[in-house]
Amino acid sequence: MADPDRLADLPDQRAVFRRAAPFLAGHRAALALTVVLNLAGAGAAVGVTASIGRVIDAAGGGDRPALIRRALLLLLLVVGSGVLAWLSRYWLVRTGEHLLAALRERATAAVGAAPLRFLEAHPSGELLRRLTGEINGLASFAAGTLPDLVAAATVLLLTVVMLALYSWPLTVLLLLAFLPAALLTVRAFHHRAGPVYAEVAAAEAAVAAGFAESLPAQEQLRTSGSVPRWLERFARANERLLEAQSAEVRTELRLNRLALIQAGCVAGLLVLSAVLVGRGALSVGAAVVFVLATRDVFHRFEDLAGAIGDAREAQVRLARLLDLVRATGQHGPTGSVRTADALPPRGELRLRGVGFGHRHDKRVIDGLTLTVPAGERLVVAGGTGSGKSTLGKLLAGLYAPDAGSVRFAGHDIALVDPALLRSRIVLVPQEVHLVDGTLAENLAMSASRPERAAVERTVELLGLTEWVDSLPYGLDTEVGTRTLSAGERQLVAVARAALTDPAVLILDEATAGVDRMTAARIEEALAALAADRTLIVIAHRADTIARGRRLLTMPDGRLTDIAGETAVRP
Repeated sequence: MADPDRLADLPDQRAVFRRAAPFLAGHRAALALTVVLNLAGAGAAVGVTASIGRVIDAAGGGDRPALIRRALLLLLLVVGSGVLAWLSRYWLVRTGEHLLAALRERATAAVGAAPLRFLEAHPSGELLRRLTGEINGLASFAAGTLPDLVAAATVLLLTVVMLALYSWPLTVLLLLAFLPAALLTVRAFHHRAGPVYAEVAAAEAAVAAGFAESLPAQEQLRTSGSVPRWLERFARANERLLEAQSAEVRTELRLNRLALIQAGCVAGLLVLSAVLVGRGALSVGAAVVFVLATRDVFHRFEDLAGAIGDAREAQVRLARLLDLVRATGQHGPTGSVRTADALPPRGELRLRGVGFGHRHDKRVIDGLTLTVPAGERLVVAGGTGSGKSTLGKLLAGLYAPDAGSVRFAGHDIALVDPALLRSRIVLVPQEVHLVDGTLAENLAMSASRPERAAVERTVELLGLTEWVDSLPYGLDTEVGTRTLSAGERQLVAVARAALTDPAVLILDEATAGVDRMTAARIEEALAALAADRTLIVIAHRADTIARGRRLLTMPDGRLTDIAGETAVRP
């Protein structure tokens, strides 16, 4: 059995930004404009500091015209710096939001196209966390921390260049005194932060998964008295999150050592500047620029170091999101059958040596060979766990067999585009979920995307007009999974299937939640809609079995004529 790809709690974070590079397609012009604006804004900010020294030197020298010119230049740089800073931040946030919106759509589409086995292998809360929580965290980083991070890095670099132009020996001494200790502090933080932030993200996902899975089961938890047990389980997940967040706080506090390093460097610089000015090796204006610029360097470096924590957390979030895209994005259609002309509207279903299992040590279906001619009325029966529902999902292409093949009209359904396959083979499951919206909107959620008139016509053909009219606003009644009974939801699913007009319709206990007369009426109406449609009914009820032509008994795969003729092996 081929196991589904599993998502990693702590995915590989190496080269994560390189792996995200393909998502930049279509946004490169906006990114280029953002870089230009950021460089211009940083240059203007550094120019403000340099101009202050020139104004001081002009004032000290008594050169009034030069003082006026330099003061006007300073004013222009201050205004320009503010405007450019706003523009660069705006374009950076705007571009980041567009990138995340595209990534969100890509990830959602990938999950929607992922094999059912993959979705069943992961808690719904984990998938929800990666599709919402990780992207929301990245959005907060893009809108808040990232602009500050980019601005701090750019201004820091340009400020060091400006200081070197004033006095490169003094600049070298400053960097030698500050950088080694500061970089060691940041490196130690960076080394520890990755696993810490990854553990926080995994613990948050576990808490979210606990909530997401328990809310739909509240009625069962309360009636069975299992609420205390669920609370104990949630408490363990919450304790894991608390420990992870405590480790996160301890890790981030390591950056406070930068404040001590900065204080020592500023004190040493003030003393050295005073000595140089006294000896005439440095002008007063240059000394002021050095002190102001150095404080700005330290301030920007501190912002940069502080933002590294958020950047590291964002890196983990991005790695978890890319891990989801990796695990789901490789399951798209790979075959050549992608157009309606390439796949006949009707055809036989054929299974050849099909095997499938949910675990390594046991196959639910093993070596099943079966031919279902077009227009067949086949009933599948068997005990609980015999593989009836699994067979239905294999026939519908929701599961890929571990061995053998499933073919429709001569084509391996594994090579058929999923959207095209959904128009030919439709499965109505036991449990039907609705979206919040009107009944008409829920009925129209089928592969054919029917108009209102088609919905109304199908409701009438299925004999559901009386039921629809009993609702407060008919087809315009707001419905949802919690507002309709299980039987009513099954009616919606059957009507959806009829609107698609598939070649093969598979009913997996789809009428179990309605009364016998309604079930019989629906099944008869479905059979009458197209004389050559294949109808496969997975059922327990004797009256449902009696309406079929042949009976397939699971798990042995014995095929019997319903009329009582001799059983045959398919």
